[in-house]
Amino acid sequence: MITKESIENLSQRVDIVDVISQYIEVRKQGSSYVSVCPFHNDKNPSMHINSQKGFYHCFACKAGGDVFKFVMDYEKLGFNDAVEKVARLCNFTLTYTKEKKEHNTNLKHILPLLNAFYKQNLSKHKENLEYLYQRGLNDEDIIKFELGFAPSSNQTLRLLQNEKISNDEALKVGAIKEDKEKNELYASFINRITFPIYDYKGLLVGFGGRTLDSNNMAKYVNSPQSALFDKGRIFYAFNLAKESIARKKEMIICEGYMDTIAFHKVGLDNAVAVLGTALGENHLPLIKRYEAKVLLCFDNDEAGLKAAMRSAFLLSTHKIDGKVVLLEGGKDPAELVASHQEKMLLNQIQKSIELGEFYIRMLLKEPLTSALDKQKALENVQKYTYLLEPLVANSYVDLVSNLLGVDENLIKLTKNTSPKKPSLKPVYNSKEKIYIAEFELLAFLKRSLKAREFFTQISDEACFEHKILLNKILKGLGNEDSDIREFELYNIKSLKNQNEFLLGIIKVNLAFLNRIKIKNPNLALKKQLFTLLDKFIFKFTKNLKTNEITDFLKQILITLKQEKNEQKLEAMFKHFYKLSQKNSLDKEDLKWDKTDFEINQETPF
Repeated sequence: MITKESIENLSQRVDIVDVISQYIEVRKQGSSYVSVCPFHNDKNPSMHINSQKGFYHCFACKAGGDVFKFVMDYEKLGFNDAVEKVARLCNFTLTYTKEKKEHNTNLKHILPLLNAFYKQNLSKHKENLEYLYQRGLNDEDIIKFELGFAPSSNQTLRLLQNEKISNDEALKVGAIKEDKEKNELYASFINRITFPIYDYKGLLVGFGGRTLDSNNMAKYVNSPQSALFDKGRIFYAFNLAKESIARKKEMIICEGYMDTIAFHKVGLDNAVAVLGTALGENHLPLIKRYEAKVLLCFDNDEAGLKAAMRSAFLLSTHKIDGKVVLLEGGKDPAELVASHQEKMLLNQIQKSIELGEFYIRMLLKEPLTSALDKQKALENVQKYTYLLEPLVANSYVDLVSNLLGVDENLIKLTKNTSPKKPSLKPVYNSKEKIYIAEFELLAFLKRSLKAREFFTQISDEACFEHKILLNKILKGLGNEDSDIREFELYNIKSLKNQNEFLLGIIKVNLAFLNRIKIKNPNLALKKQLFTLLDKFIFKFTKNLKTNEITDFLKQILITLKQEKNEQKLEAMFKHFYKLSQKNSLDKEDLKWDKTDFEINQETPF
C-alpha cells in the first residue's frame, strides 16, 4: 500500500491546474482558473479551479474535490490507482509499505548518473566531438545543452552494476532494453551522441541519441516509453526555453535537436522540438498553460509539409494562434546557422504564414480546372473551417474566394451562416477589372510613405470601397498579412507620380459623394466643386509647371476636406465656375482665399 506520508507529500507538491489541464482545456480567470465541466453537459465554463487551495468545484452539477477525486471520477479509477496516475503525471516517486517495498526506491537518480557518464565520455571520442564542431556548435553550446556520448552497451551496463542499480530499475526508467528472444539486456543508447531531455519541471526523463554510423538505419532514437518518459507530452529543450516562452508568449516548434540548438544560438531561445513524432494533443496543455503563440518550423519537404499541415490543423482547431515558416533552399535551421546564414533564417521567419491560411493554401494548392473541382475543394476547406469559431472561419472568406476564383458571396465557411445573396457589386478578384482607379491609389500609397502620412489631410477611409485593405496599407503592414500578399499578387500598376495620385483622390472622393445621400448643404457644395474639378482639371492646370500643379491640387484638396463654412464654399464654387468658362487661365486666376478654415476631422468632408 502507498504510505500516508507519501500521499501527503504528493498532495503538497502537485499543482491541480497542471493535472486537470492534461485532461481538459483550462483558462485563467482572475486569480483562479475555469473550464467546461466534464461531469455534465456543460456549455459554459462552470467549473472553477483553485490552484492555491488545491480543489475544483462546478457551480452547475456541484462536482468537486481534490486532484485525486478529479482523476478518480474522470478515469473511473479507485483511490490508489488515481494516486499512482497523478504521481506519474507529476514524475513523483511514491513510497509503499512492506507489501510493495520494491517501489520504495527512488528512480530519479538513475538518469542523471547516466547523463554525467555520457558527458564525461564525449571528450574521449574525438570523431563525435569533431562532428558537433562541424555542425557549427562550440564548447559553450555543448555545455549548455549537456551533450554527451553513450559508448558500448557493456560499458553502460557495467556503470549501472557498479552503482548498484538493478536491471528492473534500469528498465523502468528506459536506461536499458530487453531482447526477449535472446533473453538478454542491452543499453538503450550505444555509440551515440546523447541529448538529455527534461520535462517542463526540469526533471531529467530521457535521452535522444544520434549515430554517426552510416550503416545504422536509425539515425536518431529516443528513450523508450517509461514511468518517466512520454515523448507525446514532452518538448526537447523546454526546460531551457520556458522562461523565454513565458516572457515572449511565443514558442518555436521545430523537428530536431540540432535545429533547436541552432535557434538558441541566434538568440531565439524560445525554441523547442518535438521528439521524433508529430505534434499531438498531449502537447497542447503545456502550450496553453504558457498562453503561447506557436511558430512551426519543419523541413520544407513532403514529410515536413505533412507534419506542418497536421500541426497547423491541430493548433488552430484548438484555438491556439500561430504561424508556419517554410524554409527555402532545402536547408534546415541547423544547416543555415552552421553555414553562417542566420540572416536568411531570420528573414524567412518574417515571411511566416498564419496557421489557418497555410492549411487552406495547402488544401487548395492543386490546379482547379472545373466548377466541380472548385466545389469539391470548397467542401474540403469547409471540413476544416466548420471546426473553427465563426469569426475566425469567416476571416478566410476573401482568401478562399481568391484561391478558387469565385464570388465571395458564394463562400460559406461556417455551419450557422448562409451564403449572401449575390449582389451587383464587382468581386474583389484578380481576374476582373475592378476598382482599378482605387487599386492604383492603394498601390501608390503602399509605395510612398509621404503619401500615407499626407492621406488624412486630403481624403478619408470612408471614401474607399476597400477600407480594410486601405487601413492595413496606411498602418504600413507588409507581406506578413494575407490581404497585403493577395493585393501584391494582382500586380496593380502604381501611379507614376504625386500629381496622378492627387488627381485619383479627386475621383475617389467624388465617387464617395455620389454614393451617399446628401442632406448637408456643405457636402452638396463640395460635391459640386469635386464635379467641376474633375471635369475641368486639365484646363485649370494646363499652364502650370509640375510643382505648381502639385501645390494647387494639395491646396484645393486640403480646403475641401477641412472647410466647413458654407459661404466660403459657395464663393469658392462660383470662383472656379467662372474660371471654367474662360478661354485661357493664368496662375493668378487660380488663387482663392483659404484663411480661417474650420477643421473638423470627425467625419469625412
